Amino acid sequence: MFSQETTKLKWIIFTVSAIGGFLAMMDSNTVNVALYEIANDFNISISAAQWAVTAYILILSTFLTLFGKLNDLVSRSNLYALGYLIFAAGAFLNTLSVDLITLVLSRIIQATGASILLSNNYAIISSIFKGNERAKALGFSTALMALAGMSGPIAGGFLMHYFNWRAIFIPSILIGLTGAYYSKKYIPEIVHKSEFKFDYFGMIYMLIAILSMLFVISKGHDWGWTSHRIILFALLFLIFSTIFYFQEKKISYPVINFELFKSKVFTYGNFALLVAYFALFTNALLFPFYTQQILKQSPVITAVLILPFSIMFMIMALLNGKLTKKLHSSILMTTGTILIVLGYMLFTTIDDKLTYWNIIIAQALIGAGSGCYQPSVNALIVSVAPMGKMGIASGILAMFRNVGMLLGITISISIFDFAKNLSLKEGANEVVAFIQGYHSAIYWAIFFGIICTILSYMSHKAYKNEKN
Repeated sequence: MFSQETTKLKWIIFTVSAIGGFLAMMDSNTVNVALYEIANDFNISISAAQWAVTAYILILSTFLTLFGKLNDLVSRSNLYALGYLIFAAGAFLNTLSVDLITLVLSRIIQATGASILLSNNYAIISSIFKGNERAKALGFSTALMALAGMSGPIAGGFLMHYFNWRAIFIPSILIGLTGAYYSKKYIPEIVHKSEFKFDYFGMIYMLIAILSMLFVISKGHDWGWTSHRIILFALLFLIFSTIFYFQEKKISYPVINFELFKSKVFTYGNFALLVAYFALFTNALLFPFYTQQILKQSPVITAVLILPFSIMFMIMALLNGKLTKKLHSSILMTTGTILIVLGYMLFTTIDDKLTYWNIIIAQALIGAGSGCYQPSVNALIVSVAPMGKMGIASGILAMFRNVGMLLGITISISIFDFAKNLSLKEGANEVVAFIQGYHSAIYWAIFFGIICTILSYMSHKAYKNEKN
């Protein structure tokens, strides 16, 4: 069917699909910059404020495989339009939030729409482009997400400067409504006629397991690692993750198709993606607090200091398609993770003095590494999935990415809080204690980056073996 479509129509469909990822990424980056003001407005701590991000990613991750599977069975245009509409509705409700609870509930609605968009945008793009053209299109899609990373903080900074943090959700409302209209108009009505079956119990088991794990990681240092509550949540995680695994192995319509993991490339690629986001989301959440609380900079300056990351991300993502012709995706993945580690090493040198060049170079290195890495791992994972299971593979890819975000946020905040509180007990002032906590979280990001480099190299070796 798609061979008869004009080049122009292909790229219109690409634009409508890629903007779904753009919208979700723009909102995520904007909220990170706004967390400091949200914490002050609701008079809550950093640990509490991060649930505005964590709840969003948790729901996003839980429903990705459901909507990824639906992409192969129902009208893609209707499903994608619905995703845009739900996202816009959640964004509108965010502007009306009066406390953390109402904000989190609104973010959950928004995340439901985002899960539709993020689980299907790569599948739609992959279905209309082939070969090197697919790598180019996926690179452009990732570049649009980088542009979202660039425009989100800048737009959010200016909106907060002239209005307040609630105004940052207005662009999401407008883009969401526009995207819904064009999704219905241009995305093809592709339906693989088949009886829809979904493992709802498996999805619930997975949600309980992930939520229990997050409580263990985020509350262990507050409640005590041997407290009854932590032991209870740890047991819940072990029980429900075990039940989930065996449920998925025996059922004919699983949430996660473990058959796809028979490919070592698929397995190493997804786990490399998971660990990469451990590292990337350490700084994504803590850096805005560092600039606004310690350096006393405005949200606008905070956004400007994030800009080198987004610029280099976009440049490398745009070049990725050309680089893929000369170097395999798995090689670009390994190169990207090395650059990320180097950037984080530079971040360990910053203190309570504003050092522009250290921050700019560090952000640029991490952005270049991420732009080199992310399109490559996306292309690699999708390329080894069977054609009939691209939607499911895309959903699994997005789930691993977002669980990585969840763990990155939760682990980094836990390490930050633990190191900061330990420093305060030893007599340090608030500023010194914050820097100690920040550096401790960065060291763990470096560790995760090294693990990701190893996994990326293993995926390269696995690809060579499977090819032979």
